[in-house]
Amino acid sequence: MRKCTLLLLLVAASVLAQTDSLQLKGTQDAVHLREIPRNNLILDLGITQPTASYGDIARSGLQIGAEFSYYTNKHLGLGISLRHQNNQFGFLDFQNDDRTSVTSNNWNTTSIAIGPTYSFTNGRFQFDAFAKTGVAFLNNPENSVSEIGIGNTQVFSNDTANESASSAYLEGGLRFNYYFRRSVQVFFSPQYSTTLGKPIAYSFRDDTSTAPIRPNVFKKINASNLIFSIGVKIAIGKEYSNAEMRIDD
Repeated sequence: MRKCTLLLLLVAASVLAQTDSLQLKGTQDAVHLREIPRNNLILDLGITQPTASYGDIARSGLQIGAEFSYYTNKHLGLGISLRHQNNQFGFLDFQNDDRTSVTSNNWNTTSIAIGPTYSFTNGRFQFDAFAKTGVAFLNNPENSVSEIGIGNTQVFSNDTANESASSAYLEGGLRFNYYFRRSVQVFFSPQYSTTLGKPIAYSFRDDTSTAPIRPNVFKKINASNLIFSIGVKIAIGKEYSNAEMRIDD
């Protein structure tokens, strides 16, 4: 009886060991858990928050972006992105230390950029870090406004003779992805973008009743935004970066 019991225990242990081995092997061999789709379409929508000197004349707005990324291996990819950013025009009232929208004209920037992405995958979670450079096309509003306070007049106007319609452009950020399906990820992404060369130009004058009229203060600035987005990353085709093919059944 003891020999039969011992034999049954040995058989049960062997079956459990084989089962655990098969489960572990299956987890290791699951291509969608250890590789990354070779071709991806990335779509995101979010809010823009102006930074630095751009925050003196702009308020928050919206942005929409699209990107195609190609992975040479499970860590390194190359992406090309198209992004449109919008900011409300915001006149900085220095007297009240407040920013007030005084026209319906908004700042708009459309960019195209290319650059590398580093990715790390752990099960259903994936982390991306990316940086891109390219060109931005600006649509600057024709704003010329003034605010009159107690003993104070402030005048803002675009300087069209010194501003540019396009400039060099940089963007970078992180993506925190989760595999909703084997071919679809959802993500949250904080990003930073900026033009280069200070393409936006304007003049500002702050007059008071107790002093002579002051000359215009001329400024040139970059359009810089913090961006907070949510989006989806969709695999195009079934090929992974190591040339294996996805099996959906």
